[in-house]
Amino acid sequence: LADHLADWGLVLLSLVDITARKKAEAYLEYLGKHDVLTQLRNRAFYAEELNRITRKGPWPLSIIAIDLNGLKVVNDEQGHAAGDSMLRRVGEVLAKAVDLPACAARIGGDEFTVLLPGMDERSAFALQDRILSMVDLNNQFYPGQPLSLAMGVASCRSGDAVEATIHRADQAMYAEKLRYYQDKSVDRRQLGKDGAG
Repeated sequence: LADHLADWGLVLLSLVDITARKKAEAYLEYLGKHDVLTQLRNRAFYAEELNRITRKGPWPLSIIAIDLNGLKVVNDEQGHAAGDSMLRRVGEVLAKAVDLPACAARIGGDEFTVLLPGMDERSAFALQDRILSMVDLNNQFYPGQPLSLAMGVASCRSGDAVEATIHRADQAMYAEKLRYYQDKSVDRRQLGKDGAG
């Protein structure tokens, strides 16, 4: 090569722009870890993160199980576009309320979970209050169907069964969801009595 330095006519140069390919790879990686509708992390990321925390900590670990109340009714009465809009709004609320190292994920149709590594139950309840405040704020900006979330909180320490903690958070969330629907039922019956009289 040293004797060809004076004669660049023998040098072949090839440049390939791989920007588009790199962007596509980054987008595919994003899709593998995020829910497209809500822009939150997805179930696959949640499972991976839960396994990592279970192995390495930090402890304690708190979990907030969240369910969107009334999604089926919205889908049935107003269509799936309206339901999708509600899910996007939950994504907005959780994205604004949840800071690192916590992680909010959509793990099912109307189910969400917040993992709070290194945070105790008191911190989890404080975050739950912050989420409820953000829901109230969100409802002020969106006319029509208000957001309503059922939430349950549970915590564990190193060596505790994480699955049992998830179950406790789920049970607390389902109890709150049951109260929501019982209250709605009482409201409907009361409305019927008021309208009949």
